[in-house]
Amino acid sequence: MTKQTNTLTDAFGRKIEYLRLSVTHRCASRCAHCMPKHSEGYKKPVNWLSFNEIKRILRLFSKMGLRPIRLTSGKPLLRNRIANLAGRIKSIPGIDDHSLSTNGTQLAKHARALWEAGVTRLNVSLDTLKPLRFAAMTRRNALNEVLDGLKLSLIHI
Repeated sequence: MTKQTNTLTDAFGRKIEYLRLSVTHRCASRCAHCMPKHSEGYKKPVNWLSFNEIKRILRLFSKMGLRPIRLTSGKPLLRNRIANLAGRIKSIPGIDDHSLSTNGTQLAKHARALWEAGVTRLNVSLDTLKPLRFAAMTRRNALNEVLDGLKLSLIHI
């Protein structure tokens, strides 16, 4: 098998450097910028890609030269067996940069398993360190949960 070079470009002719893959639209928070107060919430998932389908798609993108992969979404840590998916991605030839974006809730629960599965970087969105402001923005009192997840991530990832 010959290695292909990255020839993917956007509508402006810019080289596409990495792939962001949304693995779920679920989120435990109810941030005002994503979910207005009177929103019905997130619908039950229909036709999500299976792990095998995701691996197949990522293998094709890897062959086209895209190497960095970032798992993103509503909150990828709410996808069942996310560390299992991360491990499958690590096994794809050519994928050498594997990251995950999260709001940090659930991170303490998953940090070690993500590291063991091959996640090399995290992008944690943290809009404030002020507990009252955090609760107002996310409609959850989860700042300490996020901070605990960050601490464990520093150990593992």
